Amino acid sequence: MIQALARLQGSEQYAALQQQTAQTLGLSVRSVQRLLKAWREQGLAGLCPQPRTDRGAARISRDWQKFIVKTYREGNRGSRQMSPSQVAVRVKVRAQELDVEDYPSHMTVYRILKPIIAKAQPPKRSIGWQGARLVLTTRDGQDLSVEWSNQVWQCDHTQADVLVVDQTGALLGRPWLTIVVDSHSRCLMGMHLGFDAPSAAVVCLALRHAILPKSYSAAYQLQQAWDTYGIPQYLYTDGGKDFRSTRLAQVTSALGIGLELRRRPSDGGIVERPFGTFNTEFFSSLPGYVSSNVVVRNN
Repeated sequence: MIQALARLQGSEQYAALQQQTAQTLGLSVRSVQRLLKAWREQGLAGLCPQPRTDRGAARISRDWQKFIVKTYREGNRGSRQMSPSQVAVRVKVRAQELDVEDYPSHMTVYRILKPIIAKAQPPKRSIGWQGARLVLTTRDGQDLSVEWSNQVWQCDHTQADVLVVDQTGALLGRPWLTIVVDSHSRCLMGMHLGFDAPSAAVVCLALRHAILPKSYSAAYQLQQAWDTYGIPQYLYTDGGKDFRSTRLAQVTSALGIGLELRRRPSDGGIVERPFGTFNTEFFSSLPGYVSSNVVVRNN
């Protein structure tokens, strides 16, 4: 077909045959033009697939490479932590902002970042990180290598830095916030906000919210859907009595969830970090906010 196309170049039938050739070969017109040029310069040898000199390297634009590397490095400055999976999510969001359908896949992001991670000095990361892998150690010495979402969830409580009053203005106090976080994606899976002190019942309510799909009416004016849900393989918590209760053990056993306790309190950074975000970026904007800093609160 390429030879026939070459013979008709310059004739009235050329454009139609060029389009027909592209459709038959499943190529773009531009690709057919390149094949024709290669045939004229090299003959049949020009039509044979040439091995890539960059085989094994990611074939994406320089702009995307810069964005991926910059996002990863900025996301891991200081005490911040960002995994390649989170970078891939940022890439997808950026593609949506640019309204483009062709953007690097998760695997491409991993290939680009792999040599950067390998060459980097051992990062000052929280306990549990082994290079680029997150390994959570249980109280009985078992290592949980976190490799996918909905594998290991973490749950914890905190008292919100905001004072709540009822409709009459009577002070109700500071509510308790219980959250469930996915260890791999860092997504907030579910939560419970109320005045009940931490207990097995409160943990079960937060778990129920995390496990079930979430649907809210337009009255809430949510900017994005809350699509996270599922059942984890493990629930990784501290050693509080609410997490060691018979009731919670029965519920998790019935759902096929392994209930594991943290080796030490410092292993809970993943679930504790969102508490700071809630207090500084949400509760701080509400009337009744009380800073967690005692000096600021007294002033």
